[in-house]
Amino acid sequence: MPRRALRVVLWLLGVFVIVITCGSSMPREHIAMETVVLPAAPEAVYAAVRDVESQPSWRSDLKRVEVLPDKGDRRVYREIGDDGATTFEITDDVANERLVSEMADPGRAFSGRWVFQFAPAEGGGTRLTLTEVGDVPNPALRFFAATIFGWEGSTKRYLADLQAHLAKS
Repeated sequence: MPRRALRVVLWLLGVFVIVITCGSSMPREHIAMETVVLPAAPEAVYAAVRDVESQPSWRSDLKRVEVLPDKGDRRVYREIGDDGATTFEITDDVANERLVSEMADPGRAFSGRWVFQFAPAEGGGTRLTLTEVGDVPNPALRFFAATIFGWEGSTKRYLADLQAHLAKS
């Protein structure tokens, strides 16, 4: 093997070892929380979040939603978007107060849930807190998610899209 090719292979191996080592030192689970004040009543914000069928019309990362058969009293749906297809199950639903949407795809590289908490804001509108509780077992994916993409990237994009949608309403 030519000397230059060997250097490239050793360099790539070094990067791989660093990524795996750093990722392994990071916790598997993470919590990302964002809070915004929206110019609509909690009932309207809750309705927009719960109406998953209409979300492709206002979410920038979502192409379509398929509503699947319920699991008992739990609503199940699949989002098809920029990152492929993901199935979700609504595991907690208290009208106008709290909604929990949990990933329901076993065997994925990550899992987790989003917790939406709705409260009236001082001066009107809604204070919405969106908390992502995630589990990323793969150390390489954990490293890239934490250092390059950021844990809060998805929640920030969702809230910005929701804010723009509600401003139009």
